[in-house]
Amino acid sequence: MRVLALDTSTEALSVALSVDGHCRTCDEAGGPRASQRLLPLCAELLQTAGLEFADLDLIGMGAGPGAFTGLRTAASAAQGLAYALAIPVARVDTLEAQAETAFARSDSFGAALADPVEAEPGTVVLVANDARMGELYWELFRAQASGWQSLHPPAVQKPEHAALAWAEVLADLPEQLESGTLPRLLACGNAWAEHADDLSAVFASHASDNPRLSALRRAVLRAVACTPSAAAVARLALQQHAAGLSVPAALAQPIYVRDKVALTTAERELARAAP
Repeated sequence: MRVLALDTSTEALSVALSVDGHCRTCDEAGGPRASQRLLPLCAELLQTAGLEFADLDLIGMGAGPGAFTGLRTAASAAQGLAYALAIPVARVDTLEAQAETAFARSDSFGAALADPVEAEPGTVVLVANDARMGELYWELFRAQASGWQSLHPPAVQKPEHAALAWAEVLADLPEQLESGTLPRLLACGNAWAEHADDLSAVFASHASDNPRLSALRRAVLRAVACTPSAAAVARLALQQHAAGLSVPAALAQPIYVRDKVALTTAERELARAAP
C-alpha cells in the first residue's frame, strides 16, 4: 500500500511516503512557510521514489490538536489530494503520532515491535505541547501490544489544571486501584520549558501527598523533546485504514480542542499589566 503522510501541526513540516511499509521522509522548518512548501515537498518525495500522486492509495493527515493555521494547511492539502485521486484519508491524532515518534510502538513496516526499548506494554506516556495563551495541549496514552490506547481525549488547559487532571487519570487505572502501584511513566512534547514555573508550582504544592504527581514530575524531567513525525503518522494511518477507520475527503477535518484561537486586544493589555 502506498501512503502519503503529512504533518504541519507544529513549527515543523514533516512529509513521509510509505510504500508497502518502506518509509521515506522529508522534514524541514514549517510555520508560515508550510502552506507554500507542503505540496512541492510531497511532489519531491514521490519523484525520488519514482512515483506520481496518481499512484497513491491513502493520505495520512496529522489532524490535531495543534496550531490552527497548521491544521488547516494539512487538512486542505489532504482533502484536495483525496478528492482529486478518489482515495481515503486517515485522520491521525497528532499527540498519538508524537508518542509514536518518541517511543515507537511499530517498526517501519507498521507491525508491532516484539520488544520495545522504551514503551513496553503497560507504560503510560504523557504528551504535552505548548498551546500558547498560557495553556497546553495534552493527552495520556498507554502502550499496548497492539498500539496506543488513549486514556483521556486530547484537551487544552492551564498547566495547573492539566497536572491535576493527569493525576486523576492515573488514579482511575484499574490495575493501579487494585495493586496500589504506579505504571511506568514517560513524557514527550515541548510544553515543559514554556510552562516550567507553573508546573513546578503544582508539583511542589501537591506532590508530597500525591505519589502520582511525584512520578509525573520525574517523567517530565526526562521528557523527550520532539514533534510529530510524518513517518509515525504513516504507520498510524495504515493501522486506521486496516481497522476501517479512514474517511472520504469530505470528512477529513482537523481535530480542534479550543474554540478561541486568539486573545482580544483588551485581554492582551490586561496580561501585560499583570504583575
